[in-house]
Amino acid sequence: MGYYELLQEQAENLKKGQDFAVVTIVKAQQLARTSGKMLVYPDGTISGTVGGGMWEKATIQDALRCLEQGENAVKTYDFGSELTAAGIHCTGMLTVFIECCRADRPQLVVVGGGHVGAAVIRAAREIGFFVTLVDTRGELEIGPSMEMADRFLPVPRFGDVAALPLPAGAFYVVSTYGHQVDGEALYGVLQQKSPAYIGMLGSTKKVAAIFSQLEKRGISRETLERIHSPIGLDLGGETPEELAVAIVAEMLAVKNGRTGVSLSVRRTERPAEV
Repeated sequence: MGYYELLQEQAENLKKGQDFAVVTIVKAQQLARTSGKMLVYPDGTISGTVGGGMWEKATIQDALRCLEQGENAVKTYDFGSELTAAGIHCTGMLTVFIECCRADRPQLVVVGGGHVGAAVIRAAREIGFFVTLVDTRGELEIGPSMEMADRFLPVPRFGDVAALPLPAGAFYVVSTYGHQVDGEALYGVLQQKSPAYIGMLGSTKKVAAIFSQLEKRGISRETLERIHSPIGLDLGGETPEELAVAIVAEMLAVKNGRTGVSLSVRRTERPAEV
């Protein structure tokens, strides 16, 4: 894979919010390969190469450590003495620069691009979320939502969200068009890895019915209690735009570790200064 293709892949990763590390050869001594670049992903898969063999294996391990720690590094490898001792006559040194590229945009997955879903997409993008829209419908029904989202993933059924390649730690808003499909969508979302937030539209009665169905499917009460449903802060809104403000405000409170309580209330709770 050439440098141009690797740059394209990097740009696509950043757009999708995919973490990766870039390994670039800085200096090579007594080695057949003197230049090269490679992308390393958190699961250990790679694109490109810095030469293969033990050199590449070592750089992959260090790149994974850099991703875990969120740090860049310059690494030099000298396997000459070890190889000679093992009876393999191959010497050389390799120095690489490892650049950690972590996604800096919080990820939001909106499951259902109807009126409320569209308003959530618009509001969330304004404050920096990378928004993925998942829906069974197409351009005729949800064209504006598809156009506003950063990425659109069509599915035959809402429950199929369970198998989509979505990033760990994403925020999820379930806002489909019916009681039954809401339950399927929520069950699918619960199969995703380490969601930071899950919220679902619905009345208290509807939420209780869906939770009861999910318990019968093996979802624990503890898991269900972490779902924000009815969704959003209590702002009293009714229009899609007002509901979107309440939903995005609640997501921000979760993201930033805050309560969502009015700042004026917090001020009155502080002890008076002497």
